Amino acid sequence: MITRSAGRRLANCILAFALCILSVGCNMFLAKREAPEAKGPRVPVGDTSGLTTETLVAYLNKHAEKVESIDANDISLTVRGPGTPGVTLDGTLMVQKPRYFRLVGKHPLTGTEVVVGSNADQFWFYVPKMQDALMHCSYTDFEKGVDLPFPFDPQWVPEALGMAHVPAEGTNRMEKDEKAGIVRLIQDGTLHGQRVKKVTVCYLAPTSRDVPQVKARIVYDERGKVICQATIKSVTRMPIGPDRAGKTVYAEVPKVVKLEWPAQDASIELDLGKARVNQPLPMSAFQMPDLGSKRIDLGRDRPTGRGVVPAQFR
Repeated sequence: MITRSAGRRLANCILAFALCILSVGCNMFLAKREAPEAKGPRVPVGDTSGLTTETLVAYLNKHAEKVESIDANDISLTVRGPGTPGVTLDGTLMVQKPRYFRLVGKHPLTGTEVVVGSNADQFWFYVPKMQDALMHCSYTDFEKGVDLPFPFDPQWVPEALGMAHVPAEGTNRMEKDEKAGIVRLIQDGTLHGQRVKKVTVCYLAPTSRDVPQVKARIVYDERGKVICQATIKSVTRMPIGPDRAGKTVYAEVPKVVKLEWPAQDASIELDLGKARVNQPLPMSAFQMPDLGSKRIDLGRDRPTGRGVVPAQFR
């Protein structure tokens, strides 16, 4: 169970991240959470009697295997926090399975506002309005449990983009909703030591053009409350080469995806623009950059308003 103090720290982290890159303002009409389980496209569903948990997992993994990397050098990044109308940044995004990731967001007037990256060993982020320091953490320390100053889990990015493998083992089950035209794959698991439920929402009927087949990916706590949610608003179907029979194979790549933390009324929406898939990416792009006046290792140190407090004195 997530403790009250842990929940309060998470809320403070999300609030700090949202406010540090937003101009603090007032908005009477806060953005509503996306409806990931809205009715599917108005086309015949067809015979779904053969659909099982195993075939659904196999379908998701088949499509995840089609995309090894995503490179988008002209993205739009919109961040919203509690009571704020949001701010939109220009940026770039690079993702290479399994853990390589780089996101840069810039404002046309103020320059770099956020840098987030990851490689096989560690991840890092730099948000100058929060602190003029590059914060980083090894995955070894992260898996032991580390307080993050803002709510970002690099391992969630491939999942949100449909690139991650769904384990066939473990507790998986499926729920079909013929009336709504959707099917839910439900997985029981853990997140930072807490029991969670991961739900992947798919349309039962085949989709086309920019309508996503996979509508949303949601993580619930053990009380059924949403921890985080990725809603795929539109996709691009890209040719990635021929199959053995010479027929063109297409990969479904998210074009617009919204990441949300409903309890904290915070969200990040990414428009990937004209992304490229499966292109060779330079590994130098995933090296930790030299930014800020200092570096803070979150596995050993904890940033505060009064400097850095060593972990042993938390």
